[in-house]
Order: sequence, then structure tokens, then C-alpha cells
Amino acid sequence: MIRIGFYGNASAIAEWESSLATRLPAFEINELLSEAGAASDVALVWAPPPDAFANCNNLRGIIMQGQGVDHMMRDSTVPRDIPLVRLIDPDMANALSHWAILNALDFWRDGAAYRAQEAARDWRSLPQRPATGARVGILGVGAIGTVIARRFAALGFNVRGFARSPKQIDGVDIFVGMDQLADFADNLDIVVSVLPLTPQTTGIMNADFFGRLAPGAFIINGGRGPQVNDDDLLAALDSGRLGGAALDVFAVEPLPDEHPFWTHSKVRVWPHVAAQTNATSAADQVAQAIQRMMDGEEPANRVDWARGY
Repeated sequence: MIRIGFYGNASAIAEWESSLATRLPAFEINELLSEAGAASDVALVWAPPPDAFANCNNLRGIIMQGQGVDHMMRDSTVPRDIPLVRLIDPDMANALSHWAILNALDFWRDGAAYRAQEAARDWRSLPQRPATGARVGILGVGAIGTVIARRFAALGFNVRGFARSPKQIDGVDIFVGMDQLADFADNLDIVVSVLPLTPQTTGIMNADFFGRLAPGAFIINGGRGPQVNDDDLLAALDSGRLGGAALDVFAVEPLPDEHPFWTHSKVRVWPHVAAQTNATSAADQVAQAIQRMMDGEEPANRVDWARGY
């Protein structure tokens, strides 16, 4: 019997039980923080509290219910001597690409302005931006960013990708490392971030970065909140240097009631919903990781603690 410790609500446990039923031999899922959960062989979690694994003496590995692992990196109580696996679900890449394109096209086709005109019954056309040739930069062209980059290219945008190491994506110009960040940002009309959070990417979108973009550029952040310097973003929006921002992630979540993003006319606030884990589409990958851990083998997508993701 494989014992899986789960951190989440009862309905989520039921979804995973159903999705894994035909993919694993006999197993049981228990709440990680319960007495039964302490006996778990494998943990399936998202943002567990500190010391969540303190009593899990049989644990062979931890599987995340998403790609982000920065909160695990900050928690010194997470065991470092067993595999930590991040989830790379194709359905999440599809969902995040839809969200990014939705916000980019709404900005590019003046959706906010036309909604305001609709409310005022103002029948008036605005100058249309070019249907092809806009410059879009994707910060982070990993599993998700590559999908996003290809789809923007297919829509007729000129696409750049920013990566930690060299790679090749058809129709996308790749810029590698912090030394090429300024060239990557030069005169971009739209920026989409799906970067992992590391010391290097913290605050990567700041006043200097915004100043290199095209006047009136649009920021889309689906990576991690601390990658944006909030004060610099607000200053750039207020000055007109930037035309707007769509934000799904924030330094503090839920976003505090008093935060100026809530009421800023140029900011769209999304409650960390751009790509949500789908137990059905992710079940194969989770089942394979569990089986490999139980067999004492190396699971795919193991996190490198030194790299930060």
C-alpha cells in the first residue's frame, strides 16, 4: 500500500483519488498533517506550512501540485535529502498561454478604452495598432514559456525569449543571461513573465527595465510577484511610461485590501488563477513520479536546490 500525504482540501483529495485510481497500485491518500499523514511514503502538496514534514519519517519524496517551488526554497524545514519534484502539466501551459494572450490582445486592441466608450455610449473609433509586428518578450522560455512564445509568434508578433541558458525555438529570438537582459527589453511593446523566482529574478522588472521598453508598453506577470518592483511599476504607470499591467501573482497573497493595485485604472488584478492544477491531466506525471520514488529511482523534473527550480 502506497501512502500519500496530501496538503489541500477534501474535494481536492477526492479528485486526486479518482485520477490516480487507474494509474497506481493500491494506495491511500491522507491529510498530510494528520496522524495517518505522518506515515506517508510520498507527499503531494502546494505551499504546506513550516514543519509540515517534521514527523514524516518514512518520506521518500515530495511532489508539488504546480511548477513554483520558491516557497519551498524559503522553508528551511523542508528535507533536502529526498527528491522534490515540480509539476510540469501540459494543461497548465495551455491555460497560462491563453491567459497571457487574452491580456495581450485586450491591451493591443484597446479593450479597456472601448469598454469605457461602451459604458458612455460613445461610438468612436481609435487608431488601430498594427495587426502584425508588435514586439513581445517572454521572460522565461522553459516548458510553459516556450508554448507561450510559439503561440505569440503564430499570431504574427515578433517574439523574443529570455532564458538562463542557450536554446532554440523556431520564430523566437533568444537572449541568454542577465548580460543580455537590456538587449532583450529594448523597445518591447509587451512583456510576459513566467520566470521561476530566484535571487537573480527577484526585482528583475524594475525602473531600469521599464525604461528600456517601448513607450506605453504592457506588463503581464504570471511568474512570481516579487519579480516586479511594485513601487517602480506604479511610478511607470502613473508617468505614462507604461500603458498598463495584468498581474496574476503578488509579493503578498492574497493581495492586501489597501494595496494600490486594486484601484489603479491601468492594472488588472487576477487572483493567481492564470493556470490551475488539473488532477486529470497531471495524473500520469504524478503517478510516474510516485512509482519511481517507491522503486528507489530518480523521478523526472526533480528540483535542483542550488539552481532554485
